[in-house]
Amino acid sequence: MILNNGNLELNPFELTIFEQSYSPMVITTPFLEDDHPKIIYVNDAFTKMSGYTKEEILGQTPRILQGEKTDKEVLKRLKECLKNEAYFEGKTINYTKNKEEYWVEWNISPVYDENKNLIAFISIQKDVSIAQKLLDHIKLFKKAIDQNHDSIALFNAGGEYIHANASYLKRCGYDISQLVGQKTKILHSGDHSDNFYSNLWKKLLNKESVEALFCNRNSRGEIYYEKQTITPIVKNESVIGFVSIGKNYDEEMENKQQLNRDLYLDVLTKLFNRKMLDLKLNAAVDRYETTGENFSMMFVDLDNFKMVNDTMGHEEGDEVLRLIAKFLKQYVRKNDDIFRYGGDEFVILLYSITEENAQKITQKLEDLFDLSDIKKRYSIGLSIGVGQYEGQSIYDFFKQTDKKMYTKKRENKLNFYGNDL
Repeated sequence: MILNNGNLELNPFELTIFEQSYSPMVITTPFLEDDHPKIIYVNDAFTKMSGYTKEEILGQTPRILQGEKTDKEVLKRLKECLKNEAYFEGKTINYTKNKEEYWVEWNISPVYDENKNLIAFISIQKDVSIAQKLLDHIKLFKKAIDQNHDSIALFNAGGEYIHANASYLKRCGYDISQLVGQKTKILHSGDHSDNFYSNLWKKLLNKESVEALFCNRNSRGEIYYEKQTITPIVKNESVIGFVSIGKNYDEEMENKQQLNRDLYLDVLTKLFNRKMLDLKLNAAVDRYETTGENFSMMFVDLDNFKMVNDTMGHEEGDEVLRLIAKFLKQYVRKNDDIFRYGGDEFVILLYSITEENAQKITQKLEDLFDLSDIKKRYSIGLSIGVGQYEGQSIYDFFKQTDKKMYTKKRENKLNFYGNDL
């Protein structure tokens, strides 16, 4: 390559390489003052990209390709590199002969002769319009995710956070730097069982979407609810990640909880009522049939409660019922459920328990109640019947346990009044 009086001379070998190059190529003069640099060579790939013929482009400055959207900062950096005879790499918008925009990526290098004199700049270019448009779409999509009101998070195939939008971060209370690389266990509230998460992962790894209501705990320790749809991202039949889209469910849960309180809680004692007993008992039977989980039921009846109402009034009778509820909550295991069945009758469901241990708990309750201030103050007692579920009908189970309670009640009466009754 020789620059002779402003004209570029290429030997046949160089000319063949340049002309047959797939990449658009431009060679300019090394001068930067006045109306330089001038274009002194372009190959066929460049004319195809720009729409200019060689006759139209040769002798022009590169400004012929620039326009309103050409990045001025990129041009400024380009000029500094050329002044310093340094390598330049950049990207901006250029314009074709028909004034159509296209994104071009340049690699510009200084060219020296055998005496180390700068004789030209050679620019190898690439039309990156399609790639840039895709990048713009990705940026737009990312902005749509980040500005979305729903909570959105991306995870890798191992369930670790990759990205979360502003709504997600606001809900969970963590910064993105605290989440990336972590698993969702960081949000677990303890409300969901291991079986819940096991079933969820089983479906996801089977390439099935999952919709579920999650009870999470944020960075401040506060509980919040989200209804999430988690979808596996699949490539070549393999799961490569997951996307989760969640909707704020706090208000709905609050309304639901209030509804549950209205429907399933006894107003006086704040214990579960008979409607909830039906639900919980059926669920316990289902677990027994599917997993073999044992459970027992206690029937609790107050002895001499009618005397309290008759002699002290119904308000004092209500207070006794509240005190009994408080007593049972204090001494019954936390994972068991207590119900006010009606009047002065209570039911307790004891989960994952043998009949022997259920009998021990019954005896403990009776002993503790005998020492309680409630018994001393009101002269009342507890009659407790306990039964172990063994696959019979719920009706028969109730009947058998209720019978045991009344047997106990008769025993207590005999002990209280004497055998002459």
